[in-house]
Amino acid sequence: MTPTNPRNYCRSCDQDFASVSLFDTHRVGKHEYTYSEGVKMEPMREDGRRCLSVDETQAKGCALDARGYWFDPAHTAEVRAQFEALAA
Repeated sequence: MTPTNPRNYCRSCDQDFASVSLFDTHRVGKHEYTYSEGVKMEPMREDGRRCLSVDETQAKGCALDARGYWFDPAHTAEVRAQFEALAA
C-alpha cells in the first residue's frame, strides 16, 4: 500500500518510511559490487544493495501504521514520553 503523500518512499520495494533513518536502515548491502560481479551472484543482483523484506523490517522492530508508513514504535514511545514530561 503506497501512501497518498509519500515521505521517504523507496522505488525499489514500494514501501514508505516515517523517517530518513528508517529508510536508510531498510537498505542493506555494499555499494562496491560492480555490475558484472553482481550478475554472477546467487541470487543475481544488479548492484550490491537491496531492500530488507517485510519480515526483516519487522524483525528490526519496525511496524506499519494505519497510513502505510513504516515507523519505529520504540522510538515513537520515547518521543511521546519526552513530550508528556515537558507538558507536565
